[in-house]
Amino acid sequence: MEWICFIEKNKTSKNLKNTYKKLYNLLVFSTFATQMKLNIAIDQGNTATKVSLFDGLTLVSNKKYKALNISDIEQLLSENEIGVAIYSSVQKRNEEIENLLHERLDKCLILSYKTPMPMTIDYATPHTLGNDRIAAAVGALCEMPEKNVLIIDAGTAVTLDLLNKKGHFVGGNITPGLRTRFESLHNFTDKLPLIDEDGDIPLIGYDTSTAIRAGVVNGLVSEIEGYIDCVTKEIGDLTVFMTGGDSQFLAKRIKSPIFGDENLLSKGLNRILLYNNESI
Repeated sequence: MEWICFIEKNKTSKNLKNTYKKLYNLLVFSTFATQMKLNIAIDQGNTATKVSLFDGLTLVSNKKYKALNISDIEQLLSENEIGVAIYSSVQKRNEEIENLLHERLDKCLILSYKTPMPMTIDYATPHTLGNDRIAAAVGALCEMPEKNVLIIDAGTAVTLDLLNKKGHFVGGNITPGLRTRFESLHNFTDKLPLIDEDGDIPLIGYDTSTAIRAGVVNGLVSEIEGYIDCVTKEIGDLTVFMTGGDSQFLAKRIKSPIFGDENLLSKGLNRILLYNNESI
């Protein structure tokens, strides 16, 4: 009866798509908020794997693994009542883990660009689009619907992806991350030392270590700020999300307003899972 009343109230809306979107969100909250079994979202990145547990839309816990193995999954399954899973990887998937999820859980979704999702991909080569970029964009879409959103994922690589207010993934840029920049300077020169971001970061370096650190950190910050300015001038109002392992370090050095969310990608995976729950 509640759903009938909702439809009757909104059936004269000029934009039926928005009406059905709201109805979908209500159904998601109603159906999954009280479920007993948890959802598990596995994000296998370049340097680590993040495993998150959700009760419907609520993030219950997450943990990072340098190398996720079958015993870790066995432990998670034994300690928690998990019903469905989504598995995303930007590298070769672990078939042993994948098979275990299929065997032990009610449903398991393996993310790819072909997976149905609440977002339209306009990328010219969707088969080359990383699952991490897809999931982060869906997470941002669900957090800020009907907004122009720039999603910055700062990890081994820094991706800067644009999602328009119509929910279309337009495209983006990929640039080396902090660690990659530091390692490149060391690996492709004879004498430059390998350092990291910890330490003094002056405007002008006063020795070789601070020259490298200032060049890498200030250079990446300026690059991101410049991209934000250019996109804002091009399309107008822009909401910026930042996620990834280096997001906190970089966000506090960027002048533009930024929504920081370390769990944006995991939330996006969970949203895709819920979107596909009936058809997995």
